Amino acid sequence: MENELPKGWVETNLGEVVKWGSGGTPKTSEQSYYGGKIPWIKTGDLNNRIIEKSKDFITELGLKNSSAKIFPKGSIAIAMYGATIGKTAVFGIDAATNQACAVGQPFKGVSNIFLHYYLKSEKQNFIDKGKGGAQPNISQTVIKKHSFPLPPLAEQQRIVGKLDKLFERMEAVKKRLELIPKLMKAFRQSVLTRAVTGKLTEEWRAGKELEEWEKTNIGKLFSVKTGATPKRGVKEFYENGTIPWLKSGQARNELIFEAKEFITEKAVKETNAKVYPKETLLIAMYGEGKTRGQVGWMKIEAASNQAVAALVNEEMNITTRSFVFYFCLSQYQEIRSLAKGGNQPNLNLSKIKNWAISIPSLTEQQEIVRRVERLFGMADAIEEQYAALAAKVADLPQAILAKAFRGELVEQLDTDGDAKDLLAAIQAAKAALAPKKKAKRSKL
Repeated sequence: MENELPKGWVETNLGEVVKWGSGGTPKTSEQSYYGGKIPWIKTGDLNNRIIEKSKDFITELGLKNSSAKIFPKGSIAIAMYGATIGKTAVFGIDAATNQACAVGQPFKGVSNIFLHYYLKSEKQNFIDKGKGGAQPNISQTVIKKHSFPLPPLAEQQRIVGKLDKLFERMEAVKKRLELIPKLMKAFRQSVLTRAVTGKLTEEWRAGKELEEWEKTNIGKLFSVKTGATPKRGVKEFYENGTIPWLKSGQARNELIFEAKEFITEKAVKETNAKVYPKETLLIAMYGEGKTRGQVGWMKIEAASNQAVAALVNEEMNITTRSFVFYFCLSQYQEIRSLAKGGNQPNLNLSKIKNWAISIPSLTEQQEIVRRVERLFGMADAIEEQYAALAAKVADLPQAILAKAFRGELVEQLDTDGDAKDLLAAIQAAKAALAPKKKAKRSKL
């Protein structure tokens, strides 16, 4: 591969330029081995470029009675096991590791940050080399044999400097991009709040003779019902079912076009499950996490379980239904706060029926719905652009790293020398450190 490398570079492997080792885990049942002052790094800690502190610590006794060993500041760890294969970080402290980390100490002439960036660029290749069943792994042998393009030290340092600047800029861009979903969420909530309080059409109403907003409640606008869960042990209620059956988790503040589960005609006839018409609105009365209070708009005919309130009114026009849907979305926190209970507070049909709502004239409803849809369309377009840009930014690090290790990121200077000389010096230093074999005595 040398003829493919930039001028002055040499192809070698990680075993030639780095001294490798691994750690160990003191016996976990022995409390005296843990909670000491020696930082103990695991693969889950290899998240930042530099590790400045450890979550776990072991004692001198734990170190002495295990294969764990302390590696000096500046060493580089790479994960060898499972889902973390290829994760890498530089030690900013002296630390021990468990056996899932291979730890390298570069020889003089190899920048540890340059090595870190190279390992980062090769993560997928290390994953591909992982062997095993449920938990694939790589070994120190695999790492040592892995190829390594070695430039002169001066060029390594220029590459590191350039990569540091580029990665710093990318992090700044990512942080700014990450604000967009939050801003769009806040924007949508603001639009909904202004829509259902009349502020969105305040100027539009000026000079128009319109009816006052009518104060009412959900129970007067809809027939509020709930469904049931057919007994799970009865096959005839589920097997070959064709009736879509919705649960609270599918009320996700959006339109519902399909179901994940189905029940049979027998289940509808013999249980409290009910089939609701298309365009029914659903409100989750209880469920895990953020589910409670979320709303769904059925675009299919379907049944539901008892955790959902179904708002049925087949005569209601699409404009009013849209306004009510937006109202429910805008009141998510308010309706959640009405829930009662201990560990998992619940809403009930009474709370839903008595949910107060003010309805404007049909003419104003139409204007509100039009404005909300236009503003939401703008938000959707921004989010699409964000997603495309975020995907490009996510691909940039690997593209930049690949360019760096092809020698295309910084200028190559004749004054840098040749990495062949650097590799020879490293090999000479290794040979000098190697234990000398004792001469054998000749037999008389």
